[in-house]
Amino acid sequence: MHFIAQAVAVACSMSYAASNIAARLGMKHSNPVTMTLVSFTTQTVVLGAYVLLSGNTPPLSYSPAILFIGIGFIMPIIRILSYTGVSTMGASRSVALRSSHPLFGSLFAIFVLTEEPTPLVLTGTILVVVGTFLISWQSDESPTAKGWWYALFPLTAGAITGLIQPVVRYGLNSANYPIFFTALVGATSLSLSLTILPLVKRYQRPVWSAQGVKGLIIASLFENLGFVLFVTSFGLAPVATVSPIIASSPMWVVLAGVLIFRKRMSWQTIIGTVSTVGGTIAITLGH
Repeated sequence: MHFIAQAVAVACSMSYAASNIAARLGMKHSNPVTMTLVSFTTQTVVLGAYVLLSGNTPPLSYSPAILFIGIGFIMPIIRILSYTGVSTMGASRSVALRSSHPLFGSLFAIFVLTEEPTPLVLTGTILVVVGTFLISWQSDESPTAKGWWYALFPLTAGAITGLIQPVVRYGLNSANYPIFFTALVGATSLSLSLTILPLVKRYQRPVWSAQGVKGLIIASLFENLGFVLFVTSFGLAPVATVSPIIASSPMWVVLAGVLIFRKRMSWQTIIGTVSTVGGTIAITLGH
């Protein structure tokens, strides 16, 4: 079962990487607020339609659904922080900091959920996090990333993500309905985003550029696929098993830059890639 969960986690990391690359391109003609609205609208419409057509829903008495409604109130904060990081720092640098969530998630799982990761899993976690920082900290990614405080956007998103991962795991222990709960989170987040939009407009108004929206829709589709895989993986295995693998997303961002955008691979990228892959293998062997 853990092997399946780890395979899902790898697919999740790749989907998130594709989303961040597309979001970076789309936000050259738009902004994070627009990206957030497009993301939650797509998540609600596409996944909601699937749930209605398939009838794949838990019993009405399934009380942990309240947890996912709560997550729906938190997700707008996470995504606006993440997209702001991508917009200001670039995809690879922002995703690296955002991927610090295994540290927060593992600590929460150990001290609150009393999970007991093996020494090999802990070593793998450290290797993955160190690797993602090494391969993603590119100095030429964005001319706007001059203030150190820009790093607070993806770091805060990573910390919040790490804290909600065990909540997702707990909510899926009774019944595993990842697509339904992803749609529920999307509907809740979209409702909240539209409610507070008049307030948000005081600071940043949505920009509906034809050039930007195309990239944002592609980014949102990958983002929502990643979130479905994210929820699925936590329903199959402990947080400490899958969280570090999901955090390998920056590796795919950098590889895409090399293969698609023809960027040169630096020494820190090579070392970081080896560290990330080594950490993933350590986590796999540790279970």
